[in-house]
Amino acid sequence: MTEPLTLPRRDAPGALSPDWRRLCDARAALGTIPGPLSTTARWCSANGVEPSSVDEGVLNAVADHLTTAGTWTDRKEAYRQVRTYWNAAAKKVPGWPQAIVQAPPQPPRPQTSAVVRPTARTLEDLRQVVASSPLVADSDRPALVSAITSAARWLGRPPGELPASLRSLDPQLKALASQHAALGVSRKTVKNVKSLLRKALDLVAPRPALLPVSDPSALTPEWRALWTAWRATVPRAYGPLSFLMRHCSDVGIAPDAVDDAAAAAVADRMMACGCRKDLTVAIRHVRGYWNQAVETVPGWPSRRLTLGLADKGPVSLPLTAFPPAFQRSISDLLVVARTGYQPGVTGLRAKAEALKHLVNKVDGRRKSDGGGLKQLRDASIEELGDFVRRFASWAVHHGHRKLEDLRAISDVINGDVFSAWYDAYCDEHVPAGEVRLPRKAAKTLHNACGFVAMAAIRLPPEANPVVVDLLPLIKCARAQHRISCDLTPENQRKLVQFSTPENLRALHEMPIRVMERLESERRSQTAAGETPITPRMALTAAVAMGVLLLNSLPVRVWTLSGTRLDNVQWPLSRHANGAVAYEARQTKGNVAVRAVLKPWKMALLGIYRTHYRPLLGDAGSPFLFPRHGEGRPMRAAAFSGLISRVVARETGLKMNPHLWRHLATKLLLDEDPRYQDTVSRLLGHHGAGRREYGGVSQDQAAAALETAVDRVRERTPGHTRRTAKAGRRPS
Repeated sequence: MTEPLTLPRRDAPGALSPDWRRLCDARAALGTIPGPLSTTARWCSANGVEPSSVDEGVLNAVADHLTTAGTWTDRKEAYRQVRTYWNAAAKKVPGWPQAIVQAPPQPPRPQTSAVVRPTARTLEDLRQVVASSPLVADSDRPALVSAITSAARWLGRPPGELPASLRSLDPQLKALASQHAALGVSRKTVKNVKSLLRKALDLVAPRPALLPVSDPSALTPEWRALWTAWRATVPRAYGPLSFLMRHCSDVGIAPDAVDDAAAAAVADRMMACGCRKDLTVAIRHVRGYWNQAVETVPGWPSRRLTLGLADKGPVSLPLTAFPPAFQRSISDLLVVARTGYQPGVTGLRAKAEALKHLVNKVDGRRKSDGGGLKQLRDASIEELGDFVRRFASWAVHHGHRKLEDLRAISDVINGDVFSAWYDAYCDEHVPAGEVRLPRKAAKTLHNACGFVAMAAIRLPPEANPVVVDLLPLIKCARAQHRISCDLTPENQRKLVQFSTPENLRALHEMPIRVMERLESERRSQTAAGETPITPRMALTAAVAMGVLLLNSLPVRVWTLSGTRLDNVQWPLSRHANGAVAYEARQTKGNVAVRAVLKPWKMALLGIYRTHYRPLLGDAGSPFLFPRHGEGRPMRAAAFSGLISRVVARETGLKMNPHLWRHLATKLLLDEDPRYQDTVSRLLGHHGAGRREYGGVSQDQAAAALETAVDRVRERTPGHTRRTAKAGRRPS
């Protein structure tokens, strides 16, 4: 058959044979005929091929014609389109010939001689291999050597001490991407170095690649049948499951023999090939897609996979699983936490009787009216009830108490159960050869001790003997595992990025830049008649205002997220100073804090309040950062994560809201080491600024921070007129 390069139009006389004309009319009754299907009909009519004679060879010839005529540039994609539309017509059009479902035969791969690759144990060995290996092009050699040297320098170790293994180096290199500012390079430079290092490592440890699924030899017949059934059931091909099929075909594992060990090997190979950067995520994906196929694909093996995931242990019991008497005991505990008195206590003498069982407590925090315990915040009350429930669940699961025998909180909040929990916790978290807990585990221990003490001192008077025995144990546990007051190594590394003044300047000017961009976008969309503000823009503006307040007054994130409109003192004049102030009940240290805000900051807050805040919550919401549809502020955890992500996107800095408190401490002490009282007053620490004859005021502490920041910014090259422009904006 001679294939013409041009074909007549389908509606031209004689373009289609009678049989093809009948089929095309039937297809046209269902809608427009796709181009590849129309070309197939015209090509077959021009070359005398009847519809019943169409096979893979004919469709391959049609694909060659499409490629030769310039309609398609990819021969493989052209054949896929022709075969797909043919098979679709076979299902929809009455009388259409049968579908062609088998993939086209592929020529065998040429056999290549094995290459003897060099070995390298360290990056120094790898650098020598790159410098001398004939497998490296001369044009690529300098860049690869430079990438190895840069990676070792950024990791702070000689190349001879770093292993030549991407799996060992990947977590450290991943951390460098977020610290590019401290390294003095851009994020793109770090990514380029990592890519070049991966290319160099391929010389000594090539990634074990797999054949594509379209290759007939990629899957065994058993896996090919499952692949066909899977693709017919699931409309989208999930990469991890396709990788598992090819891996098992490559190493000779039958579908019925796939178990946790085989699936774990699949995850390891995905890491080695560079398909995944996180082994835990790879395991979760492979497990999930396999188990989904077990439920949905006909003929799939019935064994479900867990892939060796760590057992999280027994789950905490719900509150309804406990006896009713124990549930009432927890309710009474929460009443004491909320009001400060035992349920039913009334009258001055009754209050005094309720305090008799507290004589052995060295807590000393009483209500201002001279009786009762300190009233806890709503969040603390909720956490206390949840902790008691989980602590009781632990005692039940580990056999220290029977569920049916629980009647009161004192059955689990006592010295015996606490000692057993303490011993088990230390056995699990104290490193081998050490005596004390690591900092993070010690902090968790201190938090648990705090909740146990909070519950113990609020028990009824009849539980006084239990409390007397328990409190000394709590004190000893805390003394055994003290928490250092120094910064954690992680926070120390995060503060290193502010040794560069440009980073501090970028952080403090971020609200200005973000609001300028948002305002420009809002005006342009308004002029074009489109929606002026989207929810994404409103959230970005909320983050910018949160950063603005943190730069002036570094409060804790739950205080920041709960900021009310009346916490901001709005000036009557656009050129006057404003302020942000929190009452004592809004801070953890029970200390009122306040900071003066310059006119340009108040202007930005006014723009946010007028244009962006209405999209976040109801009009009557009293909060500066409202939660949509609930009349409550944003959740502290969600707002904290949003701030971290937007700051990283806008400035490249790795920040979280609590790190602002450490940054303020660093700036003030770098300004003057005698600013210890100023730092305590600014951060609102418990007992700060309570000297009888005077001390540092809150406004003075906030002004000292502002002065320290301004001095750093003055030493940083750049323009400073942006603040003045922002200050002239109407609110």
